Amino acid sequence: MNAPANSTEFSLPIAPSPASLPQTDARETAPAANDAICWIEVRQSPYAPDHQVELLHLQAEAEALLLQLQTLQQKRCNGQA
Repeated sequence: MNAPANSTEFSLPIAPSPASLPQTDARETAPAANDAICWIEVRQSPYAPDHQVELLHLQAEAEALLLQLQTLQQKRCNGQA
């Protein structure tokens, strides 16, 4: 799903940066390399909260139905073999 061009997007690290950690304790391990840090995307939803909830419910229902369909197709293929 593509967000509108006017939405605000940010990328935030999951863990705090080494510079923001307190320097009072001796560090026992080296900080993680930049390529080992997982980044998450935070963006403002283009939908009103009640519409966002309904959209998420519909997406979950569609995913559940797709999973059921895939399971039935797999059972059908295994039954014909």
